[in-house]
Amino acid sequence: MTITKAFAILAPVSEAHLISGKETCDREGKVVFGSDSWELFREADEIRKGQGVEVFIYPSHSDSDKPLLMSVAWHGIYQGHLPSRRGRYPGEKRFRPDSAQLDKSTWAVFWEVENLSELPVSEQIPIASFHALNKKAHADRRLLPHGPLIVEYP
Repeated sequence: MTITKAFAILAPVSEAHLISGKETCDREGKVVFGSDSWELFREADEIRKGQGVEVFIYPSHSDSDKPLLMSVAWHGIYQGHLPSRRGRYPGEKRFRPDSAQLDKSTWAVFWEVENLSELPVSEQIPIASFHALNKKAHADRRLLPHGPLIVEYP
């Protein structure tokens, strides 16, 4: 599959789900994360024209005492999304991170990622360096976005 350079996705994912999701992705070939941003993922699917999309992920909701970084620390290839079924993932549970198996959260959509990997510290990208697609300003240097964004390809 080819990967588009027309845009990318910048998204937050719980640090626990990223760590567990890496294991799931390595074992199953993909991992599926939940989101309420159904409009964004619908738009991404419309403009990606069947191509993969690079997704730059920053950890959120740390379970440890270490502070969260204002940088993208994970990377993967977005392959599409599925609408939820009453807030739950409609596919096979083996694609969800083990850390999410007992999660009672409900989501509007579930987005699929292949090739999930943690970036070496030297390759991590400050969130402030990303531009929202078709916007002139950088992301706010002081605040984390409140959810996923479609961004210019970095």
